[in-house]
Amino acid sequence: MYDFDTTPDHRHNHSYRWDMADMPDDVIGMGTADLDYFCAPCIRDALIPIAEENCYNYRQRTDEYYDAVTGWYERNYGLHVRKEWISSVPSTIGAVRMALGIFAKPGDNVIVQTPVFQPLQWAVDGADCNLIPNPMRIVNGHYEIDFDDFERKIIETKPAAYLLVNPHNPTGRVFTRKELETLVSICAAHDVKIISDEVHGMIVYDGNEFTPLLAVNDKAKEIGIQVVSLSKGYNIMSLPHAIITIANEEMQRLWMRQIQAFSFGYATNSFSIQAVTTIMEGKADEWMKELTEYLKGNLDMILSFIKEHDLPLIPYKPEGSFLLWIDCRKAGIGDTALDKFFMEKAHIHLDDGEENFGPEGRGFIRINFAVTRKDLKEALGRILKAFAS
Repeated sequence: MYDFDTTPDHRHNHSYRWDMADMPDDVIGMGTADLDYFCAPCIRDALIPIAEENCYNYRQRTDEYYDAVTGWYERNYGLHVRKEWISSVPSTIGAVRMALGIFAKPGDNVIVQTPVFQPLQWAVDGADCNLIPNPMRIVNGHYEIDFDDFERKIIETKPAAYLLVNPHNPTGRVFTRKELETLVSICAAHDVKIISDEVHGMIVYDGNEFTPLLAVNDKAKEIGIQVVSLSKGYNIMSLPHAIITIANEEMQRLWMRQIQAFSFGYATNSFSIQAVTTIMEGKADEWMKELTEYLKGNLDMILSFIKEHDLPLIPYKPEGSFLLWIDCRKAGIGDTALDKFFMEKAHIHLDDGEENFGPEGRGFIRINFAVTRKDLKEALGRILKAFAS
C-alpha cells in the first residue's frame, strides 16, 4: 500500500543527514537516526485540520489522547497503564536528563551499558553525575550484557540510577524478557532506579519481541521510569513528544512536581498531540508493518553485499531499529575519524563509533539504512570502490 522508494528531496529541506553546509552535492545521508520516507498518510490527514484552523492556543490532552496511549500499551504489549501514570515532555533525552535531576543528585553514579549514545552521556554530565560503564560483550558475533560486571559495579559504586537503552543504540540488541528480569532484579535488590529509553522499540525483526520496562514485572513498576517517543518509528522527529510512564505513586509525585515548573501541562504542541493520538489509535499499524518489511529488505541487502564482496567489515545484525553497527578495525583504514574516510572516499555521511558512542565505539561505524533501495545500492557501490582503491 505504501511507497518507500519515493522520498522528499532531503538535500533541500535542511536535513541534518543530507543538507549540512559542508557536504558534497552528491552526498548520501546514512548518519542521523531518522527515516527518509514520507510519513503514514493518516498523520497528514490528522494534521491538516489543525493547520486549516490556524489557531494555536493552549490545548488539553483529551480523553481520546489518553485512551490512545493506554490502548497502545494494552494492545501491543499486554501492559495495563493508568492515565495518572502518564505525562509528556518535548524530548526523550530531555526526559532522561530531568529524571536524573530528580532521582539522582550531583556526584551520584549512573550505570549504563556501553557503547552509549553521546547525548545520553551529555544528560549524565548535565546532571553532574558520573557515568559508570557496563561494557557489552561480543559473544559468538552477538552483543550480550555482562551481568557479573553489572552487579559488581552496582555493589561497588552504588549508583542512584541505571540508564537502560532498549532496543540498544548502537548495537541493535532487543533485550529479552529474561534479560530484563535479571536487570530489574539486580536493581531492585540494590535500590537503583531504572530510567528506560525505549525510543527504538517500534521496529523489530525476525520474531524478536520488544518488552517495555513496566511490562516486565511488579518490581519494575516500583523502580521504573519508562520513556518512549514515536519519533524514530514513525518519522515525526520535528513533532517532538516523549511519553513518560511512572507507576510508583511517590516517584510519580516527584516527577510531576519537577515538570510542572516547566509548564509542560500547558506548553504542548497541538500537531504533536494529534499525530501521537492518531498513531497510537492504530491507524498507522499497516504502514509500520510494511515499513519494517522494507527495512528488513535493506538490511538483508547490506549483509549479503558485505559477504558477497568479502569486504573487510564485520556487521552486527540488529534485532531492532534501522541502524547497523559495523566493526572496521580490520579494514586498514584506522580506528578514528572513520566518518571522514567514508565522506572523502565515498561521499557518504555516517556516524563514527568513538566520536558518537565513546571508547567502546573506537574502530566502528553506525549506518542508518532507512533510505531508498536506489540510494542504498548506490552507497554500497561507492563503499566497494572505496575499498578497491
